[in-house]
Amino acid sequence: MTGVLYIVGTPIGNLDDITFRAVDTLKQVDVIAAEDTRITARLLARYGIATPLVSFREENAAHAVPNLVQRLRDGQCVALVSDAGTPSVSDPGQQLVAAAQEAGIRTTPVPGPSALASAISVCGLRGDGVRFYGFLPRSGKTRDARINAIAVDTALAVVYESPHRIGGTLSELSVRCGPRRATLMRELTKRYEEIRVDDLAVLAKAFGDDVRGEITLVVEGAHSDDAPLLSPDALEHLVRQEMARGESAKDISARLAQTMGIRKKDVYALILRLLAE
Repeated sequence: MTGVLYIVGTPIGNLDDITFRAVDTLKQVDVIAAEDTRITARLLARYGIATPLVSFREENAAHAVPNLVQRLRDGQCVALVSDAGTPSVSDPGQQLVAAAQEAGIRTTPVPGPSALASAISVCGLRGDGVRFYGFLPRSGKTRDARINAIAVDTALAVVYESPHRIGGTLSELSVRCGPRRATLMRELTKRYEEIRVDDLAVLAKAFGDDVRGEITLVVEGAHSDDAPLLSPDALEHLVRQEMARGESAKDISARLAQTMGIRKKDVYALILRLLAE
């Protein structure tokens, strides 16, 4: 019989935020695949868990995935953990899950802490649903398109960001989104937890690129009557992104016209031009 791959949520800061089931699972599996074995070792020591650790991170995923899948095929049970929170949300866990499922191996979640869920619960902002953007690209057209998408999105936009880039990200979002409220959460569940709700422009002035700690940012959804207009280049980037998702020209035109206050026929004409390239 093959083993089981457990996707185990671990604390995002406060080590007390772990479930009884997670502790039992980590004790009973044959091996724990950890993003950073040093960080996970501290958690295991706290709860007297002696299960062996192996490294599983983006840099070694190509080698680690087949090794872990082979362990599972041999009947071993494996627990996958990230440095903090729920694996496979913004880390290489998806590769292992996909490979295990393809091999017919049972994969089961052990629910636990999540920075995404925690941020939504305390942001206090409104939006037409929630959209998770994860870590934004560092530069280039892809980053521009992602920020443009947030600017016109009526859903709450959840972003993870490095403390070394948060100042620039807040400034860019402020320019693109205009007056828009956001909640910045730093060091959630930890000793120096900070949660601040304010206009993007105010947050940009308050937080430079020299802050410390893990940061989650939630941006309020755009109003259909106040979503800012895009430049021609930015509009083209956004339309290309929507086309890549396979939506129809009619649906893209209707939605972008509504959220950006521009004529539907102009968006449609742009789509036809791009299709003809």
